[in-house]
Parts: sequence; C-alpha cells; structure tokens
Amino acid sequence: MATFNNTNNLPAVNQYDANKSIISPLFLGQDYMQYFDVLPNIKGVTKVDHLGSLSKISKAFNEGAFSGSTGGTFSSVTITPGRVEAEIEFYANTLFGKMKGQLMKDNFEFDNIEGTTVKNHLMDLIGQGIKADFNRQLFLGDASQGSADYNIYSGVFKAAKSASATQITEADIAAQGGGAALATGAGVQILKGLYDAADPAMLEMGNLVFFVSGDIADDYMATLEGTGYAAAGWGALTNGVPALTWRGIPIVVRRDWDGVGADVAHIDGCSSAVETHRAVLTTKGAFIVGTDFDETRMEQWYSQDNKCFRFRVSYMCGVALADGKLAVCYTPDAWA
Repeated sequence: MATFNNTNNLPAVNQYDANKSIISPLFLGQDYMQYFDVLPNIKGVTKVDHLGSLSKISKAFNEGAFSGSTGGTFSSVTITPGRVEAEIEFYANTLFGKMKGQLMKDNFEFDNIEGTTVKNHLMDLIGQGIKADFNRQLFLGDASQGSADYNIYSGVFKAAKSASATQITEADIAAQGGGAALATGAGVQILKGLYDAADPAMLEMGNLVFFVSGDIADDYMATLEGTGYAAAGWGALTNGVPALTWRGIPIVVRRDWDGVGADVAHIDGCSSAVETHRAVLTTKGAFIVGTDFDETRMEQWYSQDNKCFRFRVSYMCGVALADGKLAVCYTPDAWA
C-alpha cells in the first residue's frame, strides 16, 4: 500500500477562528443602584421637596390661647442632570484582507455589518464601555473639573460635598501616611472612622451601606484573615467572605476606583496617583439619582452614504444627597 505523506511543499499556516473575539476585561462592578433613590425618566433640572425635622415642639400645658410651635423648615433638593452621549462608528472596510473579513457579506453589502458576528462583538464592546463610563461618572463626576471625562455632571462624592456631608481624610487615620498608597491596616480604620463620624440620625435609620475602593476592601479582608480568632481567621483565609460586611453593614466594592490614578488631576480629594483609596458610608435612599439611562437601549443604523455602521446612546443623569447628615465620605485629601 502506498502512503502519500510528502507535504514539504505545503505552506505553514496559522489557524484562525473568525467567529471568536476576546474583549479586554473592564470592571463594571456590583449592582449598587438598589441603594439609591432613583428618579426615572428625568428631563431636566428637578427639585424635590425637603421637609426639615421637628424637635423640641412639646411644651408644658398652657390653659391660655393656642400657641403654635415653630421651627419646621421647608426647602428643596436640586438635581442638575447632564446630558450624556456616546457615538461610535465602524467602517467594515478596515476588515478587508483581515480575519474577520471572512464574515462580511458579499458585494456592496460588505460594508454593512448588520446580521454578522462582528456586529454582535461590537455591541458587547460598546455596551461594556458605556456602562464603565456610567459607573465612573456616577460616583466621581464633578462638573467643576476640566476633563470632559468627568465634568458632564456631578456624582456621589461631589453631591456629598455640596450637601456639606461630613468628610474624614488620611489625617484622621492613624495607620495612613500622607500622599501614599493605602497602608496596611488602614482599611478597617477607615471603616471605623466613617462610622464614628456618622451623624446619630443616620445610624438610627439603619439600612446602612459602605461603598469602598478595592484596595480598602482587600486590606480589610487581610485583617479578617489575620485575626487572632483561629477558627474564624482560618475560615476567612480558606473560604473567603461571600458578602463582605463590617458590623453587619454591607460593603459594596468599587474596584474601578483603583484604576483612576492617572486622572488624579480631575478628581477632588486626592493629589497623588497612588491615592485611589476612598469610601462612603450612607443609608439606602439617601442619594437621589435622576436618570433615564438604560444599558439595553442603543440606537444603531447603517449609513449608506458614509459606508459605515453607527451606534449611539444618549441619556441624562444627575445626583443629589437628600440631607448632609446622611453620608460620611473618606478621601485621602480634604476637598478643595
């Protein structure tokens, strides 16, 4: 039997999978909107009534004429949203002669990616990017900054500052040095510092929640793992902690804050690229988020004149703190 196995003249080739793509990882975070009071379908600057608390209105019985107590105040909380837009266009001609070009349609429809795997990959990529922007701006946005990536509207930290919420800094944390990355053991001290600085009225309300950067969460976890209670420490080290809490208060970890060091010039409360540690202690519903954001809605069309496929997302968003007593913030430096 003859065997045909002389393949020396065949060219060596790489094998490609045209249908598969890898999208670079991008932190999108836990579900945190449940802790906010969300005003859907906001259309512009919106005011919400703020009824001041009443106390010391009970007096000794008076047999004389009616004498009404005073002291109640009526005011309003203003939500000033910014209008956000993301526009992306893609030219399929850039795939000519490339791996993904095999997936394109024939003839003049080569440029239209509708119905192809390429479009599905782009939708995933764009959706991820828009969600990441929403996360960053919602917490770190500051309309007074110069960067277009941060100044569309003011987010949680700026809303807390505007409402005169209590702030603690690295100067209040014994383990933390100035202008430095988070020090070992500082994580739990920050959590305790926020709690100790909280207004009693907020602590009494319950439904508290921490929002913390990833470095604070990791340092706190290391503290739990190193606890002197052998059984508990061993369990935390081997099994982890499924739901991180401190004194029963849930901790929402924002690891995207760990990656904003390069933008320090546009973020209030820090002055060094390594000062990414920040945190908020608040209560459910204290921060009001007015938005019509919907990550599932995206405008898309093929432009025949320009031979490109276009995507657009547009929404409004604004943040306000209902009362300055309902949040405590930690940033490395004092707010400017």
